[in-house]
Amino acid sequence: MIKRGMGGLAGLSLLGLAGCDSGTTNATSLSAIGAQPTSGKLSMLFWGSPTRDKLTKATFDLYHQRNPGFSLSSQYYGFSDYFNKLDALIKSGHAPDLIQMDMRYVAQYVRKGQLLDLTELIYNQTIDLSDYDPDLLGGSKVNNTVYGIPFGGNYQSFFYDATQVTKAGIGDPPATFTWDNYATYTAELTKALGGNVYGSTDLSADITTFEIWIRQRGKDLYDHNGHINYSLTDVGDWFNYWNTLLKAGGCVPLSIQKGLDVTGSPANATIIKQKSVFLMTYSNLFEAFQAATPHRLNILMPPVGGGGTQPGMYLKASQLLSIYTSTNYPLASANYVNFINNNGDAIKALGIERGIPGSAKALTMLRPLMKPIQQTVVDYMSAIQKSGNTRTKEVLDPPGAGQIADLLRSVSYNISGGSVSVSAGAQAFYTQAKKIAG
Repeated sequence: MIKRGMGGLAGLSLLGLAGCDSGTTNATSLSAIGAQPTSGKLSMLFWGSPTRDKLTKATFDLYHQRNPGFSLSSQYYGFSDYFNKLDALIKSGHAPDLIQMDMRYVAQYVRKGQLLDLTELIYNQTIDLSDYDPDLLGGSKVNNTVYGIPFGGNYQSFFYDATQVTKAGIGDPPATFTWDNYATYTAELTKALGGNVYGSTDLSADITTFEIWIRQRGKDLYDHNGHINYSLTDVGDWFNYWNTLLKAGGCVPLSIQKGLDVTGSPANATIIKQKSVFLMTYSNLFEAFQAATPHRLNILMPPVGGGGTQPGMYLKASQLLSIYTSTNYPLASANYVNFINNNGDAIKALGIERGIPGSAKALTMLRPLMKPIQQTVVDYMSAIQKSGNTRTKEVLDPPGAGQIADLLRSVSYNISGGSVSVSAGAQAFYTQAKKIAG
């Protein structure tokens, strides 16, 4: 093993790395690339907020100072637009060199041969992962091959507006909700706040919350063949839960909800627009959300239960940083990936906005510098790890996962808007999701 970092390849030996089957076409290895340019302009595409944009560009300046032959530029979008923008750039021949990637979409781009196989770069320590969390790296593979290095890890979480909770006067939420408790509490919140602020976002459209619900029933969204791994009953129970809460006034109606909470950024969020008290998102976004509102926010673990007794949460790579297969600057791009994972100034510049770093050295370096709000996120991560409410995600989302996430949102809107019944919507989603997954 190359120190501990290669241990993250979960069971691959050095010999195995040399001969593993990536399961893709058009895969490119570093040895096939040839002589490398000594100067150029690298481009990067990512989704996120103005906060993320500022932090990322700070690392560009640092990299250029140490590598004056190379400069970097970037564009960013909301999550809902991001992959359409990325696809358009690739199609037009203007693909970015560095691509922020999500685990729900990575297999789709690997299948198309659009992401560089990083195995050799990790093996020769061009990208030095010698102290990297093996579980975080191991959970980001496609067919036992690494196509992106996680910026960090995070957990699913519920943010809530503590200012609104205080105003409502019904008492603080419990540290651990059941789904039934959550429904009762959020309906009471809406009533106590006069009906203009709703207890919860309507999360029936959210694939991440749906995944927790399914995992709590002892299943995963997909099996090892990429087929959906839940029943029509599971889907019907899901939509029925949220439709019942909607009718009880506990969650935001479609007239307000539609078009919100789709970009993944604070500017588009019901909680920031003071339309909801609770919102489901990822723990690494807590700082950006708090910066976007004068209200005090808190963070809680998602509800447990969901019709089952199994843990639903899992450690997730917040985002991956991948390299485009046909970049003119593969080595310079890899050097930037290594730079943000190992250079002290770059580590400090990024902080934990994209998740808790996978590098032990980076986390040790950041701890004394953390603001109280950042320490809140680290404490939340630590509490979740000790809670017994997590289990490893062992099945990678297949290439159609992004399309199924879009389908869930579409059907959710139809049910919430009253154009289809819960049973008809559940049947439509289940049938179409099976067809997409194959």
